[in-house]
Amino acid sequence: MINRRDMVLSAGISIFGIHGSAYAKDYPAKQPIKLVVGYPPGGPSDILARIIADHLVRELGQAIVVDNRAGAGGMVGATYVAGQRADGYTLMFDTESISSRGAAIYKKLSYDPVKDFTRIDKLVRQRSALVVHPSVPVSSVAELIQYAKRHPGKLNYGCAFGSSSHMGGALFNHLNQVDISAINYKGGSQLVTDLMANIVQVGFYAESTVAQQVKAGSLRTLAVVADDKSVLFPELPTMKEAGAAPMDISAWGGIIAPAGLPQPIVDRLHQAMQKIVADPKFASQLQPIGASPILNSSPVKYTQDVSTEMNYWKKMVADAGIQQAE
Repeated sequence: MINRRDMVLSAGISIFGIHGSAYAKDYPAKQPIKLVVGYPPGGPSDILARIIADHLVRELGQAIVVDNRAGAGGMVGATYVAGQRADGYTLMFDTESISSRGAAIYKKLSYDPVKDFTRIDKLVRQRSALVVHPSVPVSSVAELIQYAKRHPGKLNYGCAFGSSSHMGGALFNHLNQVDISAINYKGGSQLVTDLMANIVQVGFYAESTVAQQVKAGSLRTLAVVADDKSVLFPELPTMKEAGAAPMDISAWGGIIAPAGLPQPIVDRLHQAMQKIVADPKFASQLQPIGASPILNSSPVKYTQDVSTEMNYWKKMVADAGIQQAE
């Protein structure tokens, strides 16, 4: 049976479809664009989103307001965006934990990562580093594994559920047969603050969030959690080089909108984003925070990537015995 809400929604879509081309032709009109970030201010996703927002302002000639809606590994923000009008004035900084990993670690999402969004472009990739508090008596990954095996449950790692910080710790435990306990946070800078305070002792964090603390001696890096070497910490071994099981939990970010975004607006945003990733200034802004631009993305490729990654992470979650959240 078709309910009243479905009838109203269907009518709205039909009306917007009739006038969509004309509406999109003027996009963006003199109205600020909201860029939703599903994480707190100060974290790696927020930093990257704000860099992208600054470039989009120049490319689109329109103000962009960053709206932080944190919680549940980005799911709170994604649920909000999925319910907004597909007019180009609500966008979201998408991450792997919102889309591909989210579908693996939650039994049921309040949104469909594929059907509820229009994907524009995947824009950035960011490596993570394995870091420890200086009080942990280890100087290498191999020593960390040995120490964790001798003291099961003594060490904690701070994480935001579903993020690279969470998956990194869970996979490290599984692949190396150790027991480091997870302490969950909403995300943001508090993860690093508590690692520095020795409330947690281990972290799998974006290089940008720990670079300053590492250089100051407040934290110690052991390896880059990726298949390739770090730009920020070129002396760091990869996990494989460090004698541990190979791991790559590099985060990525892209821009999505509610499903049904008119193609002219998709094209306008895609063109703007391709100019951004080709801009040497954009790359130079990403380098100090351990990130790099993703070239030659497209709405079709982005959508295919997410579907492929969803299958990969579902298998990894099952193999690692990670308990899915409700």
